[in-house]
Amino acid sequence: MKSNIHTSVVLSVILAIGLVSCSDTAQKEASQTETALAGTISVSVDPEIIGILGSAKGLYDKAHPNASVTLVGANVHSTMDRMLNHQERIAIIARDYTPSEDSAIANDPGDTLPRTLLGRDALVFFVAKDFPYDTMNSDHIRQWLGGESGVKVSYPKLASDPTFIISGDASGSIYGNIVNVVLGKKKLPSRQRIASVPDHDSVVRAVQSVRGSIGVGYMSQVLRDTSVKPLRLSYTNADGSHEWPKPVHLSYLIMGKYPFPVPIWVYLRDLPNQYNLPSGFMQYMTRNGDALKTLFAAGIEPAYAKFSLTMPEE
Repeated sequence: MKSNIHTSVVLSVILAIGLVSCSDTAQKEASQTETALAGTISVSVDPEIIGILGSAKGLYDKAHPNASVTLVGANVHSTMDRMLNHQERIAIIARDYTPSEDSAIANDPGDTLPRTLLGRDALVFFVAKDFPYDTMNSDHIRQWLGGESGVKVSYPKLASDPTFIISGDASGSIYGNIVNVVLGKKKLPSRQRIASVPDHDSVVRAVQSVRGSIGVGYMSQVLRDTSVKPLRLSYTNADGSHEWPKPVHLSYLIMGKYPFPVPIWVYLRDLPNQYNLPSGFMQYMTRNGDALKTLFAAGIEPAYAKFSLTMPEE
């Protein structure tokens, strides 16, 4: 009888331990289950725009205490290569697909990346304060970058054809947008016309020290920088009408009156769903009203925002 009682007690203890162990495992698994609102991820971000996302990211962190999201500046070319090979979960990049990426997608049309437009920036050309011109024609910019000769005749105050200074070399989004937006994916820019430096601050310093050079950056980088002069650009619309040079200002980008708009995309590996934190982060950054206000304040036209612009009386 005592043996049976002893056996019963031992079995009860083992059963209790087993139940506690199962309960702990279930709680641990539940805490590790990713959702659109909880989990841990790293987001690969174009270094040219990572700074303008900080305020929106701070708002996200306060609203989502169970989510740990880290923004990491990453090489744009390598990041897009990893995205297209499904080795990266989420990336925020200030450019569309390049011609080589278009070709890779064309080889397997069914294997595309889900993506959402975060907003629009613009490619801006800027110069030193003592540069002899305030305005240029966007066609001349295009011809110079394409390696064409004879453009300088329109700018007699220049001693020679300008060198265009970019950050991030051929792997960066600035170069990618010269290919995509300025040259229309039809050709690569002339190597003789471009010089690269590590980052945007280096571009500014080079423009100030290399006489006659032209820096290339984003409107969000240049708008509030009084140490350089953004060039106002005239251009020809698709219908053949002429647009006179306008000040480099976000309002003209919103009105569609700036020649080189640049898309900022949030690329995803997986289709959005309720168990996917990258898609939840994307949803907040592209749709939350307070987050969109921070992007606008940084010089970005948010994709999912409505604007009411009032033109001054003439």
